[in-house]
Amino acid sequence: MKRAVTMHPTFPNVEARMRDGTVLRADVYMSAERTPTPALLIRTPYGKDGWRDRAFLAQALERGLIVVVQDVRGRYASDGTFDPYRQEGRDGYDTIAWLASQPWCAGRVGMCGLSYPGAVQWLAAVETPPALACIFPAMCFSSGRRFFYFGGAFDLSWIPWAAINIAPEERRRRGLEGPKTPREAREAWPLVARDAFRHVPLLTLPLLRDVAPFYYEWLDHPDDGSYWDFADVESKHHRVTVPSFNLSGWHDEGYGPTGAVRNFLGVRARGASPAARQPRLVIGPWTHGEPTPASTRVGHRDFGKTAGLDYDALVLDWCEWHLRGRDRGLGGALPVRIFVMGANRWREGSDWPPVPTERRELYLRAGRRLSWTRPAGPEPPDVYTYDPREPVEDPYHAEGLGPHDQRAIAGRPDVLTFTTEPLADDVEVVGPIEFRLWIASSAPDTDIFARLLDIEPGGPAWNLMSPTLEVLRLRYRKSEREPERLAPGVAYEVGLALGVTANLFRRGHQIGVQITSSLFPHLDRNPNTGRPVPIEERLVPARQTIFHDWIHPSRVILPVVQA
Repeated sequence: MKRAVTMHPTFPNVEARMRDGTVLRADVYMSAERTPTPALLIRTPYGKDGWRDRAFLAQALERGLIVVVQDVRGRYASDGTFDPYRQEGRDGYDTIAWLASQPWCAGRVGMCGLSYPGAVQWLAAVETPPALACIFPAMCFSSGRRFFYFGGAFDLSWIPWAAINIAPEERRRRGLEGPKTPREAREAWPLVARDAFRHVPLLTLPLLRDVAPFYYEWLDHPDDGSYWDFADVESKHHRVTVPSFNLSGWHDEGYGPTGAVRNFLGVRARGASPAARQPRLVIGPWTHGEPTPASTRVGHRDFGKTAGLDYDALVLDWCEWHLRGRDRGLGGALPVRIFVMGANRWREGSDWPPVPTERRELYLRAGRRLSWTRPAGPEPPDVYTYDPREPVEDPYHAEGLGPHDQRAIAGRPDVLTFTTEPLADDVEVVGPIEFRLWIASSAPDTDIFARLLDIEPGGPAWNLMSPTLEVLRLRYRKSEREPERLAPGVAYEVGLALGVTANLFRRGHQIGVQITSSLFPHLDRNPNTGRPVPIEERLVPARQTIFHDWIHPSRVILPVVQA
């Protein structure tokens, strides 16, 4: 995030009245000319005042744009009650209409922002506001079922998100005891984190009871269904009329790369206008947050000097083009640009994936091997015990997401690691990763994590995506709308198809697959009882059997770039 001398709004706390009468407030930044100009709208739950020391503002004004930063409903200067994401479509539409009608606005509005400020753009765009001209939604979701839950497992990062980012302002507004600024909450979080993550049942967590009722509501809806329509962008792509620029990172939160790809493909196929059907897609090696030209080392892996990106410049190039008609080179660029890890280079193309690929299957084999050859006869299965009381814990969780050496957990008896022989030739993989695994469990419900690794000779075993893209809760093996229990001891073929990546497995490296049943505290632990996880307090061990023989060919299906 670039810093600049603090800027003061031209017009602070400007009121916009929503259709239900609720007043939202925004800061307006204008150049000295004060002539009617296209506007760039940023809507945030994190406090509009935090934008005052960002160089982005001055850069946008220099390009002839007005910048409007608004606190969303129920946050900081805005009135109303905060209910994450649920109100943002209507409020976004109303804010855009209000903004376009102001005498200092030329009637055209663009939107930008990352994470929550990225998601609000899609939620507004599917409402089809007439004055909206373009959006730049970075690192955000396409569906609530790949955002709040992944593969049916609940994302526990919502606990610190609510505790640190949301709860302090709620306490300040309502006069409650406890941390009242994000800084105070960040300092307090380590003192309560372990107990919060390990608390069962999830629905009785006391930490958020008075400040984040939405957390309990989300937990109260573990299955897919109409409740989640408010966060379903994918079913509404046909309503979008404006061009979108979708940006994420391979090591972003799991919803980021999958959301970017699915939103890109969705509006490209079903957008409501020719402009909407010409989206852009950029995915780099980054974690969650705005990349800079210096964003070359991610986690523990160095991706080289070309891995960085000037995020602010790209956002302004896109918005200036669509709001003012000034093209700084994007008009002639190919619509898809992705970074290939391992090769440490960018690939460009006109579609997703940006290069031709073929599906190749790597089979799990006896002896913890991976082979391109399908088993031709019987092979003994691998067995381990998953105990939710002692889950596999990510030793790098406190450092944040990114590529880390997964040998750190490989020695556990409840982690199975399968590897190829050292590769005789490079293998480049770009696109969706799918696992088809044959598994039996002693439990009526359990979880499976399947992870793809790039193993250097004698060195690190790198994970290639976020942990939330590597899981399936087996009650949802057929449908997240209609869960179905397992018959204990019966072998089922299950599919995991959440993940996307781009990586060159170099000659001499090994391709690895890790199988386990937890990766805590990224996702909630399956208690193995078959009862709804949010209300369960019992934690029961389960015996897991992974089959890999000619009748049960467990495998990972890779999109290998054609030579």
